[in-house]
This record gives sequence, structure tokens and C-alpha cells, in this order.
Amino acid sequence: MRLDFKSPKRGYIVDLNQDLFGAFILRRHWYGLNNRRGGVKQQVFMNEADALIEVRRIMRTREKHGYRQQ
Repeated sequence: MRLDFKSPKRGYIVDLNQDLFGAFILRRHWYGLNNRRGGVKQQVFMNEADALIEVRRIMRTREKHGYRQQ
């Protein structure tokens, strides 16, 4: 699953995949649209339900901060 969010000045990508061992890897990538600032964060979840709870929390936070889902 991949979700893209954009605001007038920034972008944010949420990517959720399952690895070969069955763990769910949640990667976040944020970046500036007009500069090279940004970063990456990765979290590991052992079950899909916990990972999806975190994805929903991220979605609410991004929308609250003015991002729109692409």
C-alpha cells in the first residue's frame, strides 16, 4: 500500500509492505517541493492490524496539517 500526500510546499509518502519473514514494514518519506530537505522513518510491525492503525493515525495527522491525499 502506498499513500501520497501533498501540501503547497511539502510532500509525504507512506508505504506499507510485508517482508519475507512476515513482518510489516511501514516507511515514511517526507520532502520539500521547493528544496532538498526531507527524511525517512521506518517502523516494523509484527501484525497487520497494528500497522493499519498507525497508517490511519498518520492519515489523520497529515490531513489535519493541511496535506491532501493524491
